[in-house]
Amino acid sequence: MVRDDYMLILGSNVYADPVYNLSYQPDGNSGDRIPLFTLENCDGSLLLTTEIRDENSEIIAKIDKNEFIRINENFDVQGEIEKENGLVLTKKDDGTVILNAKITEDQYVEVTGTFYVGDRKIRVTDRTVEINDVPKKSVNGVDMHDTIFVGTCNITITDDGLKI
Repeated sequence: MVRDDYMLILGSNVYADPVYNLSYQPDGNSGDRIPLFTLENCDGSLLLTTEIRDENSEIIAKIDKNEFIRINENFDVQGEIEKENGLVLTKKDDGTVILNAKITEDQYVEVTGTFYVGDRKIRVTDRTVEINDVPKKSVNGVDMHDTIFVGTCNITITDDGLKI
């Protein structure tokens, strides 16, 4: 697949840019950002880089520019980001989907998954972003359903919501 541009679906929002960095910042105004994933549009291919951790902050898998590196044998990956159901990381014992990154028919990149950062559980679905099971649907207090952001390559999730 050769594509010049992709748009990222994150929660119910759409972002249009060639590179996306999604991070978590425990203190929304200061402190270090902790990377959750990066998507790069490189030479007509979409490349995903991320570390997936469990609730104890142990790394269970790494994906480096779409190359899967298994750390924990209790998890498995199937597919490819640019084909059919995309790249899917699951628990072997019960089939729970931990991460799914795929390209939709209309050239959107849809990333859903559960990320653990310290004592925080960050869940991104096609409709919401949740922190410790509480929906976060705003940027600076403004409800952002079905919004398109252009030129927004660094997206930060804070305990107060999304920060652009």
